[in-house]
Amino acid sequence: MKQIRVQIVLLAVLFCTAVSVFAQQHTKEKLSILYVGYDPAIPLDDAFINASTGTGGYSPERFREDFKTRFNAFESYLKEYFTNVKAVDARSYTMDMSVSYDVTIFDQRINPWEKGERTPTYKPAKYLKEDFDFPTVFIGHTAPMMGETIGLKLDWLCLCLDADAHHLKTEHPIFKGPFAVNLTMVTKPTPDGIFHYPSGKNVPKEIPMWRVQKEGYMEGKGYRVGLVSRGDGFLDSPDAEYISSGVNSKDVGAVAIGRHGNFLLWGFSASPDYMTEEAKQVFANAVVYIKQFKGQKPIARKYNQRIAVRATYIDDMIGSLNKESFEHYKSYINDVNAQSQKTIKEILAKKDKGEKVSEMEEAIVKAQSTPIPIPTWEEYVKQQSGKFFKPEYAKNVEKLKKYLADNKKYLYSEPDGFYELKMDDDIKKLGIGNNDKKLLEKCIALLKSGKETDLANRVLTHYTGLEKNPQEWEKWFNDNSSKLFFTESGGYKWLIDTTK
Repeated sequence: MKQIRVQIVLLAVLFCTAVSVFAQQHTKEKLSILYVGYDPAIPLDDAFINASTGTGGYSPERFREDFKTRFNAFESYLKEYFTNVKAVDARSYTMDMSVSYDVTIFDQRINPWEKGERTPTYKPAKYLKEDFDFPTVFIGHTAPMMGETIGLKLDWLCLCLDADAHHLKTEHPIFKGPFAVNLTMVTKPTPDGIFHYPSGKNVPKEIPMWRVQKEGYMEGKGYRVGLVSRGDGFLDSPDAEYISSGVNSKDVGAVAIGRHGNFLLWGFSASPDYMTEEAKQVFANAVVYIKQFKGQKPIARKYNQRIAVRATYIDDMIGSLNKESFEHYKSYINDVNAQSQKTIKEILAKKDKGEKVSEMEEAIVKAQSTPIPIPTWEEYVKQQSGKFFKPEYAKNVEKLKKYLADNKKYLYSEPDGFYELKMDDDIKKLGIGNNDKKLLEKCIALLKSGKETDLANRVLTHYTGLEKNPQEWEKWFNDNSSKLFFTESGGYKWLIDTTK
């Protein structure tokens, strides 16, 4: 009798184990995936590892450790989800390889097809060409490094993304399937950096978060750092999607997961060995999702990563012009100064003990030895308002805020502008904002009537990049009116939505 009971228990255990194993198995998606990383069979130069510029912020020790396993871990993981997987070393990748695959995943930077130059002026290296229209997933820092020269919105806001996601668009397809996902949301303290921006004013002190990876760089163990892109202007074109933000030092809208054309940013840094089980499912879903965008190259190209976007540049300026923000700013400066002095004392104490001090630590002592001065109210207003400042505004800040609000629609950035906006006197004279389709209609009407034709031509050429005669302009507008959209991050231009 006892033996029978033992057999029953063993059968039950085996049954449960079989059910558990079956539950973890996936029906593979019939997709061909090309993974591009660093093959550990091909050594890397120590100078590259120690520089950390292209490694995603690893410590050299953690990079060497991860270098041994990451490539194979991704290959094995992807083979669990997809029918055809090929892993190639980034140093031997060429763009024509992607032709044979449904999705290409860049986990490391490839060799440039055109090298960069630093003299006489900086010219960045080029990794992909603008006609690269294959579905692509960028992991972390590879997105801006390889995408900046082709005008991707997946830019380098900050290499400071940790392990948790927040402000997810949970209705997005990557959280739905084809691989089942049950998101575990845990309420945690809101990242402090969010509160340093006007956009964080109404964000609660605690927010729901989703754990993406088992270890983040903030644990201080030297693991690879994730990347977030600018949310400013990210959604001003129909070829872009915001999917999630994540824990970082920037504003609440920083993009941790997002899409621009046929490119998807997965800003989190973990290899499959360090992904949570839920993240493995979502990442696989993201790979499936981007596949449908084959051939849909970005429409609005963001060639200037530091172009000023009005929604944040002016709105944040207005939002910061108050006494509450002034006091918060002073408190922030005091905290920065206190932390700097603490760091300097620790470095100097090491020197006094005869311990070795790194070049970076020496630079910190030199750069932070003088505390940041605390501004007066007038200095603060001048600092926040920049070129729009007038001495009278320090005593009447409401007048400044009204001026900014009233003239916001007439402002624009030059193609190479560095966080700077200018007034367009032509459109201010017409009284129509540059993001209002009525501006185009008005200028075309002026050309047809023969009135103020120079002004009308200037405006039309400025905001479309095109030159036409009155009849051609009218036909162009009538043919494309329903598909026109205005992009600020893409250069303050009216473009045609070619996805319609």
